[in-house]
Amino acid sequence: MTSEPMPNTVRAYHFVPACYGLDDLRHRRLKIARLDDLNDPFDLWAVAQPDSRLRKALRESKAEMARRFGMLCFILSWQNPLLWSHYAERHQGIALGFDINAARIKNINYVEERPILRAVDEEFVHHLLYTKYIDWRYEQEARVFTSLEDADPASGLYFAEFHDNCVLREVIVGPLSRVTASELKDALGDHQGQVTSTKARLAFNSFKVVENKLGFQSD
Repeated sequence: MTSEPMPNTVRAYHFVPACYGLDDLRHRRLKIARLDDLNDPFDLWAVAQPDSRLRKALRESKAEMARRFGMLCFILSWQNPLLWSHYAERHQGIALGFDINAARIKNINYVEERPILRAVDEEFVHHLLYTKYIDWRYEQEARVFTSLEDADPASGLYFAEFHDNCVLREVIVGPLSRVTASELKDALGDHQGQVTSTKARLAFNSFKVVENKLGFQSD
């Protein structure tokens, strides 16, 4: 059963392959996405750019932002099968559900046409950070931007630790995942009593991923 989000928070989900998800649970952290490694090349490039000087300025700004900042990408619902196919190892992965401080997370705005903005102001920056082409709308994405500080010495990657503004509340194990209840229990450790664990299945009468009421039958 899905727990209710805490006050002044947004419940949002992070999809990962099973091995990375279990590692995230053990270390209480999420991998930060680098801005120059995102799967949509229009990210931070979504405004119309009729002026060559604007294009040059945007390239420089995007490069500078990529050196200093990354993002945590979340989805507002875990039931869309496309998300499991694209981001969770073809339904073999897991989704981690967090209660995130509502002031820290912002929804993506999906548009058909690239907005034309004349001034580099707060509206312009918001469009850069939170605008995507309308065909991405199935994702229901929301983002948290964060600074890049100390890289993990073993991997060279950047991570954000779970904290008061990003509290783990749910773990959903994918319909085709081989992650067992005991593996999940070991990875959660002393977090287990605070987190709802759900085994998912494919719905019988719709194109959704839903809770398997029988739970982890194979354990």
